Amino acid sequence: MRVKLADRIGFCFGVKRAIHMAEAALKERKKVYSLGSIIHNSQVVESLAGKGLAIIKDLDETKGGAVLISSHGAPPEIFKKIKARGIEIIDTTCPFVLHAQRIAGEMAREGYDVIIVGDQAHPEVKAIVGSASGRGVVISDKDDPALADLGCSRKVAAVAQTTQRLDNLFDVAGRILKKRPREMRIFNTICSDTGRRQETVSDLSMRVDAMIIIGGRHSANTNRLFEVCKNECESHLVETEADLREEWFSGRETIGIASGASTPAWVIKKVVNMIENLKTKSVKRKVKV
Repeated sequence: MRVKLADRIGFCFGVKRAIHMAEAALKERKKVYSLGSIIHNSQVVESLAGKGLAIIKDLDETKGGAVLISSHGAPPEIFKKIKARGIEIIDTTCPFVLHAQRIAGEMAREGYDVIIVGDQAHPEVKAIVGSASGRGVVISDKDDPALADLGCSRKVAAVAQTTQRLDNLFDVAGRILKKRPREMRIFNTICSDTGRRQETVSDLSMRVDAMIIIGGRHSANTNRLFEVCKNECESHLVETEADLREEWFSGRETIGIASGASTPAWVIKKVVNMIENLKTKSVKRKVKV
């Protein structure tokens, strides 16, 4: 059994940047709070918590110190509340996310209704909606019931959650165009790293017997990779090596491995080592027989 790694694996630029900022803040300040998880990977969050980062859900939980905004960003009103309390802000919002927020804000100010293609429950999408100043509507995909009920104004702009698939953005935009708005603008706000990861894992999944995708189950970009892979071959999403099952590898000649953009190298290494151990066990059994 051969193990093949995807060309792009491990942390993306935005995640590296957020973690670096968090670690620097913890060294320089006595208390740092994170408003929600800095990234969607529990192993990284636990590691930072061990270094003193306090995860909070509400600003009332702060007692001095500084508040860290996650890489997914936050709505403008959150920033206003923090500033009103005189609390220092450490903003780790990914530049790609910030770009989508800025476009949504600009379009809203110019009188466009802003369609955000993405997951309504995701903090990044909530941040983009907040930037649209009451003119934002979230649509998950072309089959979303909200799309059928959507009234079409004179001017419409569409942006995407940074971890979306490009075809999903265009599918939704195509449905909106059928409603005949007078003007429509489509912005490809998908992260370039996300797009390249999806392309590379799609290619890899067509050349292996099974895929293992490593990452947080709440990570949007990890789940997108899983969606891409499962269309081509048997695929499994794991958070750590403990999730691996020996039967997944029985009779397989090639195994592909990919990771979400927030998956740390040490987790990937442990998963690869475990698969190598399972491969060795399988060989030993064959020799014994």
